[in-house]
Parts: sequence; structure tokens; C-alpha cells
Amino acid sequence: MNQKELKQLHNKILEIVEYFDEFCKENGITYYLMGGSALGAIRHQGFIPWDDDFDVFMDFENYSKFLDIVDAKLDKTRFYFQKENTKEWLLYFSKIRINGTTFIEENLKDKDMHHGIYIDIMCLNNASNLKSIRYMQYLSARVLSAIALSHSSYKTDSLFKKIMLYFAKYLDNDFVKNTLLGFVRYFNSKESDLVGHFFGRASFSKTSFSKNYLGKQRYVKFEHLTLPVASEVEKYLTLRYGKDYMQLPSEEVKAQYPSHACIVDTQKSYKLFMPF
Repeated sequence: MNQKELKQLHNKILEIVEYFDEFCKENGITYYLMGGSALGAIRHQGFIPWDDDFDVFMDFENYSKFLDIVDAKLDKTRFYFQKENTKEWLLYFSKIRINGTTFIEENLKDKDMHHGIYIDIMCLNNASNLKSIRYMQYLSARVLSAIALSHSSYKTDSLFKKIMLYFAKYLDNDFVKNTLLGFVRYFNSKESDLVGHFFGRASFSKTSFSKNYLGKQRYVKFEHLTLPVASEVEKYLTLRYGKDYMQLPSEEVKAQYPSHACIVDTQKSYKLFMPF
């Protein structure tokens, strides 16, 4: 994707983000930029220039509230809500996609689903204060993700992931999945000092952090918008990316940055590109 195409993609993502931000404000839902979107906000005051996605997270209470109302209140003429853990979208986070656009990912290109440009909406679950139990939450989430990915043409060079994907198909039943998900989310009804983003790509040591990091939303510049980050976003970014997170990576590292889509079109519907 060249710079002009990436800019067009960013503008379309911002269209979703602006709507999503207003939706959350109107409905009393608290969210924060996460991952590369939070890093972009602090380091670039917008997108990381070579990034092609946008991520937010909510705590379990706000995520649950969001799921309860989004289907009834979303502007469905413009947007499509892709709910987690459904036949269409098996993974354990949700998306808002914009209609009339295309963002087809290689491992999902044969799946009959909405393939519009999107933002990711992740849930932070309460994490056990005991590291050993917290690690079991992390492993449970990894197994659930592997089961979901086993239904796609997901490719990996990691031997560990290949083994996980191979065995995942033998665990693909409702009892196992409900048990694992119940364990990941068990502590949401308990007192805990920590939250964890267990369904992301980060290694275990980077998944959990103090609830105090979140705090009151702190609004910062993101392109032409003003969007919320965690009150102690610097501590979160240090955990996630290291103490030198403000330094730009080398050109070699940039070149290895993953591209999420094999077909992108900001003006045409994905239906024009699909075989079904």
C-alpha cells in the first residue's frame, strides 16, 4: 500500500472513529486508545505513519454495556457491528466496520462475512493478583484464539502456534470454549488490582497492568480529532513497548510491520471482490 492509499485508509478509519467516539459519549461508555493507536497518539499525534489499523479497549463493565446497546443504537445505514464469539466472527473482540468499503485480510478472504474497513474494540478483563492464575487466564485466551483461528486460513512461522492450531480443532466444542472463556472472565465479578488484555498479540509479561493506569480518560490530539487515552498512558506504553517507545524504529523494523489486508478499497464494497 503506497502513502496515498494509506492516507485514504486512515481517513476512512477516522470516519468510523469519530462516530464511535460520539456514540460512546452519548451513551456514557468509557474507552481508551490501546496498542499502536495509543502509541501513535502520544508519539505522532495521530496514526503511526505505517500503521493500517485502529484499536481501543474498555473494561468489562463498559464493554458489556456497549454490547448491550450497540445493536439497537448503531447507525446501520453507515456501519456494521461485528460481535465477538459469533458464527460470523469467532474471535473474542468486536469490530465496527463501515459499509461500502473493502478491507479483505488474507486468512479471511474466503469467509462469507462483512469485510469493510474497521476499528477493533477489545475487552480488558480483571486479572488475578496471583501471577500463576493470571498466566492460566492468558493460556486459556490463547487456546480460545487458536480454536477460532483454526477455522481460517491463518498462516504462521511459529512452531508453537502451529502446534496450538493443530490441537485446537480437537478442543472445538461449546463446553470447552465456554469453560475457558468463563475462566478468562471469572475475575470480572471479583475484586482485583489488575486488568489484562489476554486476547491480543502481546506476550504474557505485557498483557496485564494496574487498573490505576486507566483512571479518568485523558484527551489528546489524534489527527484532527481529540481522543481518550489512559490517565497514565506513559506507564502503559512503557509496559507494552519498552522505555524507549518514543524513539522511531529503524527502517528495517518498519519494513517488517504487518500489513493486515490483501485487498483495500475505500470507495467500493467488499462484495464486488468476493467469490460468493
